[in-house]
Amino acid sequence: MDELSKIQAYNRESSMENKVDNTEFTSNLTPEGATFSVSCVRGSSNQVVATYKKDEVQATIVLALADNHPLRAVAINSSNRIGVNEATWRKWLLSMTTVLLTQDGSVLDAVLLWRSSLDNFLEGVELCPICYALFHSSNYSIPNLSCKTCKSKFHGACLYKWFHTSMKNECPMCKTLFN
Repeated sequence: MDELSKIQAYNRESSMENKVDNTEFTSNLTPEGATFSVSCVRGSSNQVVATYKKDEVQATIVLALADNHPLRAVAINSSNRIGVNEATWRKWLLSMTTVLLTQDGSVLDAVLLWRSSLDNFLEGVELCPICYALFHSSNYSIPNLSCKTCKSKFHGACLYKWFHTSMKNECPMCKTLFN
């Protein structure tokens, strides 16, 4: 039996739960209104699914482990970035891959790093004063356009609609010209 076959046999015998440390992991250490959970997909798929929910929006990542897991990198797939730009999201996925490949981190360590990145990203973000939501309903962006006078932040789509319906380009909060 060659080395690769030995590793594949070991991975089949060892349970997925041992690689993640917990079958179900739910944390209440996330910011107010957010939930975080990690679970293993049972069966032959060897997948770990992590879900971060805040308000009515959720981000999910799936970590797929190969049969020869220590020799082949973990594949990380994501479905929704909830307002995080592509460059930042890729940076987070790269840091997770780095933890798994070079720092002997567990899958749970990588998932907790992702959760920490999301917590830090959403920390201090306030609701849009126009729609009273953290995430825009159509594109899941966070308020990122700020008034230079009152420093209030708005969703771009909300501001566009505000300017279009009011026929003025004034800040909805302080009524100064919005540049």
